Amino acid sequence: MARSNDFALTYLAAHEQAGMTRINLAPIQHRIVEDPNYLFTEELQALAGHCPAHADTRKEDYEKVAINTLLALLYNDLRDHIVGRLPLDEDGHLILQNPPDSPHGGLDVADRAVLDAAPADQVVALLRDSVCHLLDAIIKEWAIKIMVEEDRCRAEGAITLLAGASFVLANALESSVLHTPSGYDMLSITKTGSHTALHVCWNLVEATPLLRPGLDAAAYDDLARRSLKQVLPLAMGSLGMLCQFMAAGRIEADDHQAIHPLRRDQSAFLFDEDKNLVVLNSDLIEPTAMPGERHYTGCPAFYANSLINVYMEIVLGVAARYGIYNRLQG
Repeated sequence: MARSNDFALTYLAAHEQAGMTRINLAPIQHRIVEDPNYLFTEELQALAGHCPAHADTRKEDYEKVAINTLLALLYNDLRDHIVGRLPLDEDGHLILQNPPDSPHGGLDVADRAVLDAAPADQVVALLRDSVCHLLDAIIKEWAIKIMVEEDRCRAEGAITLLAGASFVLANALESSVLHTPSGYDMLSITKTGSHTALHVCWNLVEATPLLRPGLDAAAYDDLARRSLKQVLPLAMGSLGMLCQFMAAGRIEADDHQAIHPLRRDQSAFLFDEDKNLVVLNSDLIEPTAMPGERHYTGCPAFYANSLINVYMEIVLGVAARYGIYNRLQG
């Protein structure tokens, strides 16, 4: 059986084999916090001072370092906003709403009797969809808050770190070779990233009863929590390598939506009996890079302390409340 650190080591080696060097965004964030004026420097837009090793380094590499650094800065505030705005009932359970124009066979998140009688995959799809829409609404509220902060600073002739990062990010996205063709802005990028994070968290939760049948709900919850560190290396890599792995492991749907339950023939997750952990299958990794792609940063959410853990806690709470572990075993 694979050792629990095999994936991270193989993943990093594959990036090196593809000719890519990782740029750690944490020191860049620290420099901006110490000197906010660094936000407005040309150096930030030029790999933040990292000397490109090849003359053919593409413009997108420069963009991803600046844009992902700015997003990571902003996502520290997003984390706090999500935690503060999650709707909870008096028992501390997340309050979910049915997705608009729900395609889930008339299921109602509030009707437990109907949910208990429905196929497990259909219930999981409904819950996935509902959580995505809830996070979308909170993220939209957050984005408006950031824009209001920027407008306030502009009117007062002042500047804050959030307003400065938002301003520089908007300018970078407007001229971005990487994002402009798709019309991406801070809101759409954040929603898309949120869906991907939720999708991976749901996959891990659903993999536990598939790979380790016969446990109770508390044991599955514990297994998923302990295994999250084994899955986090996915967020450290390049987008191309992430997409390649998800496709090879059959954990990415053809329509790229996050509402689809984990396939039973998935091969991305394995159970390591020696470590008693769910781990990622390092055999599926293939070196993947675009022409001229020399640098990667990892997902900006990875650099916002505990943001991915917040997504995981949301999924774990919903899974426990709706009895997902026991249902998937059946």
